[in-house]
Formats: sequence, structure tokens, C-alpha cells
Amino acid sequence: MNTLMHNVRFQSDFNALKRVSLNPRRHTAANAMEHSVEAARRAVELGRYNGCTAAEIDTLQTLGYVHDIGKLDGRPHPANSKARLPRYGLHDEGLAQLVKFHDVALPWYLSKRKGQAPGARAWRKLASRLDMRLLCLFTVADRVDCLGGWRANEPTVWFLAEARRRRLIDAGFPRDPEEEGAA
Repeated sequence: MNTLMHNVRFQSDFNALKRVSLNPRRHTAANAMEHSVEAARRAVELGRYNGCTAAEIDTLQTLGYVHDIGKLDGRPHPANSKARLPRYGLHDEGLAQLVKFHDVALPWYLSKRKGQAPGARAWRKLASRLDMRLLCLFTVADRVDCLGGWRANEPTVWFLAEARRRRLIDAGFPRDPEEEGAA
């Protein structure tokens, strides 16, 4: 059971996300709090559909709530979100790494487009720091309010294809209930 919403410090900061606007060309959510709630909901849905354990689903839900909390600092860098985790009693290094790298698809995709794609070493290093299955599920969940859905987000599609090609996730992973008609 996820207890993060019972943490007073987190509640205060999370409610403040209502004042953080998002780029309407990239998000349909009205603000960062709405986006985070939807990302957490979608992460839980994807976790259940893809056979995650209760602990993994709890991690995905927590990740949804905290992944953008650092935007309160005025900068969207994931390191800001990671730095706030101890304030909420969150000390799990696996979660911290997922927060830190939750948006890695975009910079890696941009590097690839410049002809400087991350190599095998970078992928292995990433996979050694965190659970790639959970990262890939959250990469999809984080696009919950993306115009056109996650499949319209080129960095996400590329990242998942690369993770599959490199055998860091299974060939059919992640399964999406919205695409398979089970939503």
C-alpha cells in the first residue's frame, strides 16, 4: 500500500504543483499535479497489465507522484526531483534512480539524431542502475497526456525499440491495455 500521500511534507509540495504550468504543445494536463496524478494512475494500470508484483506497482505509483516534484524549484531537471525524495522519507536507491532517469529517452534520442547515439556501454550502465522494465513502463505512463498518445512521442518509441533490440526488455514489452482493447 502506497503511503506517500499520508506524508505531510509531500502533500504540501504536491499540492503546490497545481501552480506549475506545463507546455500545452507537449501536455494536455492543466498543471504538473494533474499530470503526476495521471502518470501515477497510468503506471499502476500498466504495471498490473504487465504482471508486476505489488511492490513494483507501488514503486511505479510513487514514481508517478514524485517524478516531477522538482519542478517546484523552477527547473524541470529530474535531479531536482531526486533531491527531494529524502524530505518525504523515500530512501530507496532503486526509486531514486528511476526518478533520476525517468526522462532519459529524450536526451538519448536527441543525441542519436545528432549522430551520437548512446552506445552499448551507456545502455549497460543504465540497466545496472535500475530496473529497465519499470523504467520502460514509466516511460509509457509519463506520456499519458501526450498529444496523440505515447506512440506519437518519437523519443519514447525509439527508446523502447532500442531497449528491446538490446534485449534489456522482452520483445513484446510493454503490453498496453489501451492498445489491446482491454482498458
